[in-house]
Order: sequence, then C-alpha cells, then structure tokens
Amino acid sequence: MDSKVFKYVVALADTGSYARAAKELFITPQGLSSSIKRLESAMGVPLFKGDHDGTVLTDFGRVLYRFSLSFECDYAEMMDEMEKLRRRQSRSISLSVSTGLFNVMSRETILSFNERSETGARVEIMRTMVDYDCEEALRDKACDFALLNNPINHRSLLSVPLHKDMLFLWTSADSPLARKATVRSTDLAGMDLVCLAPNEYVTSRGYASRLLEPPLSCSLYYVDEMIEVLEMAMRRGVSSITPRSHVGSFPHEGYVGVPIEDITWGFSVAYRQDRDLSPWDEEFLAFLGSHATFYC
Repeated sequence: MDSKVFKYVVALADTGSYARAAKELFITPQGLSSSIKRLESAMGVPLFKGDHDGTVLTDFGRVLYRFSLSFECDYAEMMDEMEKLRRRQSRSISLSVSTGLFNVMSRETILSFNERSETGARVEIMRTMVDYDCEEALRDKACDFALLNNPINHRSLLSVPLHKDMLFLWTSADSPLARKATVRSTDLAGMDLVCLAPNEYVTSRGYASRLLEPPLSCSLYYVDEMIEVLEMAMRRGVSSITPRSHVGSFPHEGYVGVPIEDITWGFSVAYRQDRDLSPWDEEFLAFLGSHATFYC
C-alpha cells in the first residue's frame, strides 16, 4: 500500500470534497478518486459515501481515518528525526533570509562561513522571502535559522540581534528638513510619505500607525519593494522612509537622506526555542555576531 493514501484519506475526510482535497494535495480530482477506489477495492470495504453534506466517511472509513491521522503524525516525526540526523552528519545549516537584508549583510559575507568553519559546517541559503513567510518556514522547521526584521514576537523563537540603525527620511534637497543633521518623527507631521507595506515588512507596522494618527497625521503610500519606495517618492515629488543602505546605494541628485532619531529598525538571527544547538550551530551564530553592526 502506497503511504500517500493515508494523506489522501485525511484530506478528503477533512474537506468533504474531492475537488478541494485534490487542490490541497496538488493532484487532480480524478487521480484522487482513482486512488480511493483502489484503496477500497484492496480493503474490500467502502470508505467514503456521498450525502447532503458532501463526501463523508463510512464506519469503515472512520477507523482508517483515525489510523491515518496517527500515521501522518508518526511519519512527520520520523522524517523530522531523519532530517536532524542528516544535518548532524552532514553538518549543514539552512538559512532563510528576509527580503532586502542582503543589502546589509551580503550573501557573500554569509557564505564565507563555509571557508572559515573550523567544525567543517556549511551554510545553505534558501531563497529570500518576506518576513512572515520566513518566520513560517522557521516555525515549520523548513530551515534551521532565519534572518528576520525586528520585532520578532513569536514565543517559539529565540533571536540574537545583528543590526540596529535609524531609518532615513529620503527627501528633496530643497526641503528645510534636508539641511538638518537628524530629524524626529514630529518633524514629519502632515507630510506625504512612501514606505514599505506593513503586511510585507514588520518594521513598518511599528512606525506606520504612529505616523498616521494625530498629531502627526501623515499620508502614507505603501509599496512592496524598497526600490519602489525611492522611485515613487521621486515620481510623486514627495518624501519616503528608507534604510541607510538604500540611501548610499541609490544616490540621486536633488534628494538626500536624513536620519530619523526616533524611528529605528534592525534585524536578528532567529531559531526555534526547542532547537538543541550543535557546536557548528554555535560557531555559525558566533560568525554572524562578528558581522553585527549597531549604529544606535
């Protein structure tokens, strides 16, 4: 019996629909139906029946469903143990990185750990993802560590700060604020500002609500990528909020970056609280810590 049928039984029982279950399983409804029919034929009993509630379990199906749940749980635990063992033996470390953080701690810097490791460990960098997807990958054990924008509020995660800095006001050189060494959020009252969307960038959540509410009452334009923040600001003739790295990377005649004293951001390396750190995990954390930068 193919072990996939246990997953099929659980999905079909939980959704009550061949179409919805097939979508969750990334197979066709016809393929799912054929698998269930073959299973029923092999077991010699009906497992599902159709009624006014959709597709439901028979008495025989409920027995199989109970054992399928147990199998799925045991299988996931087994695979987790296998993966832990594989990583211990290979000394590989998987790292997820939130979008944009390579602008501060480069991919090349992180990968240089592989040449310097005294334990023979190697870090593998996964594709970059927005904060929330990165956190989910870490909680689901799809990666060992993650570089995440602060704040990191999940109780299941531990974190070590690696960077803290003021955010910058990207504004026209003609603005009175452009002549200041630093500004504060109160200086931005009533301004039109472009910034990253809070649903993509957790740091925006903290300052966006403060800027929107009285007495500051700013008008905010949200975009999904940092380069769009600068481009939209220049296109609309307004100001924006951006990190130091983008001020330096995208110099533009007529615009300057001014530090905002009371709007800060940073990022940390995070890992699951239940992770039993190996010597090479500790070595990797120390390596990242050696590249930490704190401007404030």
